[in-house]
Amino acid sequence: MRIFLFNAVLLWLFLGPQFVSASHLVGGELTYKYLDARGPAGAPHRYSLTARIYYDGNTRPSGDPTITIGIDSRATPKVPITLLTVQRYGFSVLGAEEIPGCAVSVPRVTLALYLTTVNLPFVREGYQAVVSIAARNAGITNLNTSSGQAFTISVDMTPGLLPNSSPAFSDDAFVVACLGDTASILNNAYDVDGDRLSYSFGVPNGAGVGALVAYAPGYSATLPFGPGSFAEVDPRTGLSRYLGVRQGTFLVAVDVREYRTINGEEVLLGTLRRDLQVVVRACSGPTNPPPSFTAATLAQTSFQVEEGQALAFDIVATDPTGQPLAMTVSSVLLDGAGPIQATLNGQAGGGNAINPLGIARIGGTGTVTGAFRLLANCGLARTAPYDLAVTVNDDGCGSKTIAGVFRVTITKPAAPTRVQGDSVLCGAAAATYTAIGPAAATYRWTVRGGQVLGPAAGPSIQVRWTTNGPGAVTVRGISAAGCLTDSAFQAVAVEPGPPITGPAAYCRQSSTGLAYSIAGPPAAYQWSITDGTIVSGQGTNAVQIDIPSGATAVLQAANPAQTTCVTTLRIALDDRCLYFYNVITPNGDGQNDLFVIENVERYPNTALSIFNRWGQPVYQSRDYRNTYGGQGAGPGLYYYLCQLTDGTAYKGWFEVIR
Repeated sequence: MRIFLFNAVLLWLFLGPQFVSASHLVGGELTYKYLDARGPAGAPHRYSLTARIYYDGNTRPSGDPTITIGIDSRATPKVPITLLTVQRYGFSVLGAEEIPGCAVSVPRVTLALYLTTVNLPFVREGYQAVVSIAARNAGITNLNTSSGQAFTISVDMTPGLLPNSSPAFSDDAFVVACLGDTASILNNAYDVDGDRLSYSFGVPNGAGVGALVAYAPGYSATLPFGPGSFAEVDPRTGLSRYLGVRQGTFLVAVDVREYRTINGEEVLLGTLRRDLQVVVRACSGPTNPPPSFTAATLAQTSFQVEEGQALAFDIVATDPTGQPLAMTVSSVLLDGAGPIQATLNGQAGGGNAINPLGIARIGGTGTVTGAFRLLANCGLARTAPYDLAVTVNDDGCGSKTIAGVFRVTITKPAAPTRVQGDSVLCGAAAATYTAIGPAAATYRWTVRGGQVLGPAAGPSIQVRWTTNGPGAVTVRGISAAGCLTDSAFQAVAVEPGPPITGPAAYCRQSSTGLAYSIAGPPAAYQWSITDGTIVSGQGTNAVQIDIPSGATAVLQAANPAQTTCVTTLRIALDDRCLYFYNVITPNGDGQNDLFVIENVERYPNTALSIFNRWGQPVYQSRDYRNTYGGQGAGPGLYYYLCQLTDGTAYKGWFEVIR
């Protein structure tokens, strides 16, 4: 069980004898986290839900054993999806430390925690989770008959195709302010997804979402403390300032809107609402001026650092009467043993699975200094800044608290602005591409549709395009610390060269006088060939070539008007052609010992008959497999008849040499 130490007078008006057994709700909020899509087929999207609800410790010393969370679709009209009965996970007693010489009774407040996991069907518009309980505590000054008004909190949940975690507040929902004094209060929230947050006051809900509470005359959401007072909230950080001119307990609602940039457009993901109560009291005893941040601390409250670099700054507060001071700093950057290397006075903080917010606490007498140090790891960059929510309170009777938010923006190293190089070219062409913009230590290139030739870590690369159609060249810089920049991109259209018409395969006995051409009007095409000879037609759109029997040739044609546009045709021996060798030397030396018909294995049941010069048969086979080695044949000429199963016949001769 956690024990929170608050100013002893924090709850005096807040939880006095006005409470009755049926009116016990003080405040709270409801948050969610998308887990995965591993649920059952009808409801695959899994979410965790966390409700933090504050109770009157006298009437509900441990909170309710269970609460009900309703989940509706956000489609129009809304459709109920499920009702969840959620068991209490645990509770904490929120109290105040008694200070010697400060005779103040310490009432009891309970913070109950409710956790559950739910499987939901896909809903394109997302969901809304709601908790409604009766009733609010009695005696809330700015409401009409508060004990008869219900308490409802809600949170908008994104659909499963847009994974998200809702913002979570960095402090508890209790505020105390001295009558006539301006109090700075944290209503700051953190967002683990790095979305932009916007803060504003809202109208609390009564007996359901949209069923707003009834204010007493002279009070409203933006004037919760009545005429002559003020309340303001920084829309960027949630840091609030309150001034009350009358004593009492006042209900305030703070809305946090969450925005994300999707496809270049900023989209509202949802709204989280928190109910909290503010106690305005007459501070008794000797005047206790509040601590304050030093001028040097307030001179810069926003910082920027690049991934891979270090950041160091101090947060200093002093107390004009030399009281002991306690500073609390909350931030997701203070993740303890996690991957982020940040400390406050050497403390790494530390969160957990339920609350990833890390907290570091330090103290001092008269002055307290928080030395924040950060080594910005690769991968921490995001558009939204990281917040450090800071509170400092003194230790006197009528303790005063100040609050501030310090923002750290982590950026990626400067990226290349564009890729320079050919965007339209022919297949098989080679081109050079260069990263333009801020120089990086090294570069990472990615090519689609081509092959990088040579080194690929410098500011320029050479690419040979091998695939016709859309291609691309992408480059990212890598800083000296090893952090990747954003990418620059060049789309490439790889067009086919002029098509070459002609056989891509030849038979061994027909390897000369092969004809090839390029369609269209004659042009001064430049032809080249490997493992072959251009016989005629150079400088025209039609050529004849010879290929050494059995060789594989590569024929290319280039149009001088498009020097990068080269068409390539590979010409290989056709393994479907039969070729009859005309000499056998059956002497057992492994050379020409058999009568060989090349590729005969492709034609099962091929019949072969061999005759001498007088027409007398010397060998016959119904399924020849290159096995005849001159048996029964003396030196001389012999004739063969080869017949395929389709009726094709081949005739010829061969010589037996012994």
